[in-house]
Amino acid sequence: MKWKITTQFLVFMILSLLLSIFVFLLFNVFFLYSNYFGKDRIFPYQNPTYYTLDFANNIQVKNEEVSIPDSKLGDLEEGHIWIQVLDENGTEIYSHSKPEKVPTHYTPAELIHYHKFTGALENSTIYIGMLEKGNRNLSYIMGYPEKVIGKAYINYRTETLVRDVLLTIVSIVLVVTLIALIFGYFFSRRLANPIVQLVEGIQKLAKGDFWRKNQVKGVYKTVFENLNKLSDTLQFNEVEHRKLEKIREEWITNITHDIKTPLSSIKGYSELLQDYELDNIEKKRYVDIILNKSNYIEHLIDDLNLTYKLKGNAFPVKKTKENIIDIVRESVIQILNHPLYEETNLVFSTEIEQYSFRCDRTLIQRALMNLIYNAIVHNPPDTFIQASIFQDTEHIKILIEDNGNGIEEGELENLFSRYYRGTNTGESHKGSGLGLAIAKEIVEAHGGKILVESKLGEGTRITIVF
Repeated sequence: MKWKITTQFLVFMILSLLLSIFVFLLFNVFFLYSNYFGKDRIFPYQNPTYYTLDFANNIQVKNEEVSIPDSKLGDLEEGHIWIQVLDENGTEIYSHSKPEKVPTHYTPAELIHYHKFTGALENSTIYIGMLEKGNRNLSYIMGYPEKVIGKAYINYRTETLVRDVLLTIVSIVLVVTLIALIFGYFFSRRLANPIVQLVEGIQKLAKGDFWRKNQVKGVYKTVFENLNKLSDTLQFNEVEHRKLEKIREEWITNITHDIKTPLSSIKGYSELLQDYELDNIEKKRYVDIILNKSNYIEHLIDDLNLTYKLKGNAFPVKKTKENIIDIVRESVIQILNHPLYEETNLVFSTEIEQYSFRCDRTLIQRALMNLIYNAIVHNPPDTFIQASIFQDTEHIKILIEDNGNGIEEGELENLFSRYYRGTNTGESHKGSGLGLAIAKEIVEAHGGKILVESKLGEGTRITIVF
């Protein structure tokens, strides 16, 4: 892969250079040899040859007098161009802006020499034109500033022109390609190596290897940083997934046992009712047991169904305007009215009597009762439990506090996880492991949050904030 990326980069670089050379040559041909001149062009002297030849149209000869329109003289002065008109013998008959040391007479050999070989006269690059006016064959010299305009001639052999041009082009291409290969190779290594590392890193992530870290350096420093962050996130998610999977497997084992036990009772008592003649008292006792075990199984299934619906936002939350104080008070009263919990040391207190809150009354009540039941069944019978309500400027807070056993620090992070059962859950009150998870999901479905504080041997405080 490394060589593939390097090769692609080198090919791209060489083609780019060759294209640049081609465009550059076209650019120069257009600007150096196009038959156009304008004062407002980027290069005002780009075509002095054609400008010199065309200027013959501006030289007027009348009655042996030579003249040039003032507008054209202004153009010459603006361009710092001087002009000298010669008669048939090479003697000056007119000049404008001519330097002092420029000769006034030229032999044909001198004109050829100045024009072709030296190309310059008194710090001026000269171009020569022919002027036919009437029956006169005049000539003229135009001098352009040498610091702006220069000229050179190319000599070639006609019979070897094509070969020489092709040889020149091939030489240029080879030199450019060699330079591109040398510089491109070392530069592409700096680009290709990190890309290969990135691809390998992504491939390892795809295979589930989240523990590899990349060195954060070079051009792709930010990319490597984000790749490491992604690796950390995936690693964390993998650890959490394994923990949840382990908890889920333990929960399945427990819930299977919890369902199998009452089912065995239901089956056993049903067989007794079917196979033996029993009196009405015995029948009623066995039927009550079967009904109780059936209700227990139904409660487990309802909890499981509800938590998955809440997790997937599939459960309809029917919000109406309610007084949250009444909901908490009613939840406490319902628990105290239950025969099993009428002796529980449970109290309710509030600072306010009215607080309007849009919620699903049934769900909020179920969440509160789950939390209070949890405080009752996981603590000694004489534990003091208090449900209280406070209001600040922005929130309403519901506190459920007890002075019971408390919760170990290692268990706090899993307290509201689905399927989780604490280590102090006794045989007499094993539940589905979903009660606190359901409570948390109900609170969050109403835009609230639930917090827990606990110290082993001192008690637990659960705070619901809306």
